[in-house]
Amino acid sequence: MSYFAAMTLPALVVLLVVAAAIEAALVRRRRKRGEPAPRQHVAQVGFDTLGLALAPSTKHKREHDEYMELKRDEEGDSAPPSSHVDLDAGVARLVVPSTARSGAARARDDA
Repeated sequence: MSYFAAMTLPALVVLLVVAAAIEAALVRRRRKRGEPAPRQHVAQVGFDTLGLALAPSTKHKREHDEYMELKRDEEGDSAPPSSHVDLDAGVARLVVPSTARSGAARARDDA
């Protein structure tokens, strides 16, 4: 029983390598015929899944890196805060930018 359990992972890796070799031959054959190659190969997906199963922390690291790339703040990108809240004094100064003109001013200009 332990021999069978020890052989499952190596057998999976061998199966993925064989699938990658067959797939490479099929892609080469398609290119000779002028057909487009598939975007993502089956063996590539299998190796990615195997890598995530053996090292799950890499998935979290990749997701964190993607999040940080989207959330990145460059120096000088932000403006100083225009609103201020003082909780001790109970005072809040909120600055609301006016982006749209009021309805009365718009009606005056249209007339």
